[in-house]
Amino acid sequence: MGRYHLTERIAFGGMAEIFRGFTFDAEGFQRDVAVKKLLPQYAEDSAFVTMLTDEYKLVSHLHHPNIAEVYELAQVDGAVLVAMEYIDGKDLRSSLRNARRDGAELDFPDAAYVMASALDGLHHAHEASDQGSPLGIVHRDFSPSNILIAYDGHVKLIDFGIAKARLMRVQTRTGVIKGKVKYMSPEQAFGRKLDRRSDVFSAGSVLYELCTGQAPFKARTEVDLIYTVRDAAPTAVRDVRPDVPEDLARIIDAAMRRDRRDRYPTALAFRDELLRYLHRECPHYRRTRLARFMKELWADEIEADLRALEDYVLDLPSEPAAGYGQNLIAEALGPEAAYSHFSPIPTRVGGVSALGPLEGEPTVPSGPPHRSRKEAAARVVKGKKSS
Repeated sequence: MGRYHLTERIAFGGMAEIFRGFTFDAEGFQRDVAVKKLLPQYAEDSAFVTMLTDEYKLVSHLHHPNIAEVYELAQVDGAVLVAMEYIDGKDLRSSLRNARRDGAELDFPDAAYVMASALDGLHHAHEASDQGSPLGIVHRDFSPSNILIAYDGHVKLIDFGIAKARLMRVQTRTGVIKGKVKYMSPEQAFGRKLDRRSDVFSAGSVLYELCTGQAPFKARTEVDLIYTVRDAAPTAVRDVRPDVPEDLARIIDAAMRRDRRDRYPTALAFRDELLRYLHRECPHYRRTRLARFMKELWADEIEADLRALEDYVLDLPSEPAAGYGQNLIAEALGPEAAYSHFSPIPTRVGGVSALGPLEGEPTVPSGPPHRSRKEAAARVVKGKKSS
């Protein structure tokens, strides 16, 4: 599809299907990508696509180690897709579910590290500007499903830009927001104008669940849940789980104050408090500790993925498709953005020869001529089935 080969569907939600895929960069090397393909009812809604485009133009300014990079928002043959950096790991929501199933859990230092990393990326987004003008980005859906943890322990935030467009599409005239509300701030549940402190509250809600094993707000119906979130009076962390360290419980409480004026003013201030706790509690903490947890938790899935990669061979076409569709945020990304060098077939074969001759050697190769680009592109590349 467009510049990308879609190899497997890895998730399906109310708004989109998510695929693992790959493309080739300017040097001819394979690059894994994640492709979010909007469901038809969203792709065919021109007002929604326009809103999404406006939001992703803002997101194009985000470049941070804890934010998954977005490559393009494209319309291809009537479909709308978001291509982004592929993270070899799992989302926090799935990881928590599997940990509970296996009787495992994130230790408190691990929980603090995950949240501090996510908050680092969040603060970068909140501070983003364009030529000195603040962009005023608010995530609006800071939740476990939008926090990815790679098997090597890296933490990445995803889905900036989608939440506002989705919520605008389903918001009623009375301001009651339908959809996921479990991690919303009180002001978001009221349908009020949001600032960065709304995301701070949501991050506190996620950390509450990481430390206690349960979400801070529960109710029988979604309407009741909205009212519960508006009240913002969760059971105290240590009443749910007495072994949570007092310092950590205090940090969570400060992030989840009902009045946003009483919370941490920035994601950075929240992060710094967590880092102080982590340095006191586990001064020699390393990311490899989180990586070990992830690899043990997902060992069967990692092995299955490796076996699947060995079982399929993909014959690539010798010529690229006629068109790659239209990147709706091309102007914001700029002419030298990564996506502009992507191709569904390798257009150049990288290798030692690409580095040039040794000093003193002739520049004209004395051996057999290199294969043409067309011949190189027709090579067989190991991978999964392409759609």
